[in-house]
Amino acid sequence: MTEMGTVRMPMEVKREIEDASKELGIPQSQVVALSMKELKKKIFFQRVAEDFQRMRADSEASRSYDEEAATWDTTLADGPA
Repeated sequence: MTEMGTVRMPMEVKREIEDASKELGIPQSQVVALSMKELKKKIFFQRVAEDFQRMRADSEASRSYDEEAATWDTTLADGPA
């Protein structure tokens, strides 16, 4: 059995979860789980973008990345596998 816990939140947020649950036809716990999955995805891509910006700020790393990307681009020209 899945371990359960309690989370205190403003009633406005609770009502939003209830509304989403009714609209989607899924349990409130699943609304929260889906929301957390989307938040984790957003954080992941935000970190990727930040890392890419840091890499672009380093001229040597940026040049190296561009060279490797160009190498891979030429492999795509051979046609489908």
